[in-house]
Amino acid sequence: MKLTKNFNLEEFTKSAGITIIPTDEQIFCIKTLCLNLLQPIRDKFGTVTISSGLRNKESNDMLIKQGYQASFTSDHLAWCTANPKGTGAADFYCKGISLPVVFQWAQDNLINNIGQIIYYPDKGFIHISNSWESIFKCPILVKKEKVLINKNGKFIPYKN
Repeated sequence: MKLTKNFNLEEFTKSAGITIIPTDEQIFCIKTLCLNLLQPIRDKFGTVTISSGLRNKESNDMLIKQGYQASFTSDHLAWCTANPKGTGAADFYCKGISLPVVFQWAQDNLINNIGQIIYYPDKGFIHISNSWESIFKCPILVKKEKVLINKNGKFIPYKN
């Protein structure tokens, strides 16, 4: 299923070796993520590769067992029984493009649609999620630090 001119649903439905069959609500979350955040990044930088998209409890548990910092309240667990407050998220990288440049550009240009953005310099990817308002169309109920860097497994608030 085509979500935007450059993204297909299939890019977001495999996690930890598990294929996830998304609900209509989860498709809405991923499509919103693509329209508001990932497609503008791809339009600007020409490349975006999704390394992790939609998750379910099983794939999230598998990632934790493999040593990843997968949270039980992750936005990757979009609108599902494991996290009904999840808004949809993706981990991505841009081959041949400096991730700090992408990280800063996203903050400067997309911050109103971002729920959370985390740069993982040690792992070479950026995590990005939809804002609460863009999915649930109501005032924010889930407070998270919006912009972070993960260094050596520690989350550090990032200020320009």
